[in-house]
Amino acid sequence: MEKDKLGITRFFTGYVKNFHKIILTNLLFAVPLLLFSALFYYINTLVKMEIAFITLAPVIFVFPFFSGVTLITRNIVKEEEKIPVFKLFIKGFKENFGKFFAHGIILYLAIFFCYSSIALYFNNAQTNGIFYFPFGIAVIIAVAMLFIFYNIPVMTVTFDLSLKNIYKNSALMAFGEIKNNFFSTVGLFVLFLAGATLFLVAQGGAARLAVLIIYSVLIVPASASYIMNFYVYKDMELVISGGQGRSDEIKKKIAEKENSDNKAEEALDFSALDLDERKDGDEYLYFNGKMIKRRVLIEMKKKAEEENEQKEEA
Repeated sequence: MEKDKLGITRFFTGYVKNFHKIILTNLLFAVPLLLFSALFYYINTLVKMEIAFITLAPVIFVFPFFSGVTLITRNIVKEEEKIPVFKLFIKGFKENFGKFFAHGIILYLAIFFCYSSIALYFNNAQTNGIFYFPFGIAVIIAVAMLFIFYNIPVMTVTFDLSLKNIYKNSALMAFGEIKNNFFSTVGLFVLFLAGATLFLVAQGGAARLAVLIIYSVLIVPASASYIMNFYVYKDMELVISGGQGRSDEIKKKIAEKENSDNKAEEALDFSALDLDERKDGDEYLYFNGKMIKRRVLIEMKKKAEEENEQKEEA
């Protein structure tokens, strides 16, 4: 029961309790979403071609506004009592515009190339089975990019990191925290399935169009952000903000190992890490299941070596 309280029950309790904030957040996001979607739809109409390169372009210009959505849903996940939606939306946009604009470009290119590659290889595989191999690779790359982008928005609005470190840490967490990314995927699938069900249940073209627009505009953006943040934020906060605390825990284990009669316990292995002291000490490296700052790991390694030397001399 306690485990459920920390999982699915907490998820739905937080969502239902803050549903009015989810709707308001979506309304704020709907303004740029509809504006840029209409603009590029008009451009596509002018060129009289269904070009995916143009159709997907709104992603670049809308994504900076998604920073406001991310900030609000992150605070909902943190279970903060006071969440001024409009104020946080503007704050998220103003403070993260540049980085989210860059994320938008990268996301746009990732969607375009992943979609084009998957479609190309799948179509060719219908006549030549050898194309199933590059098709499989393209799918794996697409899934990897999906997992990476689960982490990027909330990491950007929460931590003051360079773009390089945001993408490096997000890539590490994409596979280091695979369970959280899996649950995010399941949650997003259920969100899509609910919308598809409503769409199919609706009778008539006009009703289905109304369901599609209402669900896409008033439900999906903030709900998707809430799902992703619910599963990735808590561990992300522990991994990055709790880096020092995690290092203290590891140091404690080293001390306990010295005084323990259990010789089977494995020593911490720093050999696989690039611990060049000339590099950025604030860069995060993945170690022992968590991301810890380079300078902290260097200190840990030095202390471990000193303690081993003292042990050998004794």
